[in-house]
Amino acid sequence: MVPTFFRAGLYVSSFFPLYIFLIIDNYEYVSTIDALKDILFFEDLLPSIFFLVLLILMVISITALIIITKIKLNEWHSFEGIYKTEDNLLSYIVTYLVPLLSIEITEGKSLLVNAGLFSLLGFIYVKNSLVYLNPLFLFFKYNIFLTKNNEVIISNYSIYELKNLEQKRIKTRVLSYKIYLLRKNESVSCDE
Repeated sequence: MVPTFFRAGLYVSSFFPLYIFLIIDNYEYVSTIDALKDILFFEDLLPSIFFLVLLILMVISITALIIITKIKLNEWHSFEGIYKTEDNLLSYIVTYLVPLLSIEITEGKSLLVNAGLFSLLGFIYVKNSLVYLNPLFLFFKYNIFLTKNNEVIISNYSIYELKNLEQKRIKTRVLSYKIYLLRKNESVSCDE
């Protein structure tokens, strides 16, 4: 199982699209060389802090995703009754991205309230091991599947390929309780 700080990294990475939207939404603060200098030299304190935090979160996001694509698969498991998930990811995005996009980066109160919301969501995400609620998996061609035993599979296999591997022991990585990572070319069945 992956440690709590890694699950926190996956939480941070789940908001990567938000970070891009926030940069676009606040483009005027970095649109010219002079504006960029003001941010870099903390001439405008709150926007400077905002962009610094955003940069740190983006680095954590990319690092977490590189790790998840490179982490060694180390356990054998078999699955049955694999099916595609419903729209959990879409409801997650709509519910949490919309309020966070209302950030006004020149107002301390707005930054504080949104930081509180981000922290609360992070606590819930990490505590409940919701690592599969991450839209970046889709960008890296990973899909989320469920099994009849309520196991979550994060994999770059298609549903048809996974169906062909049902009830065979395949190599996985346990990310959390009943949450497994499977990758093509590494999750070869030991029954073959």
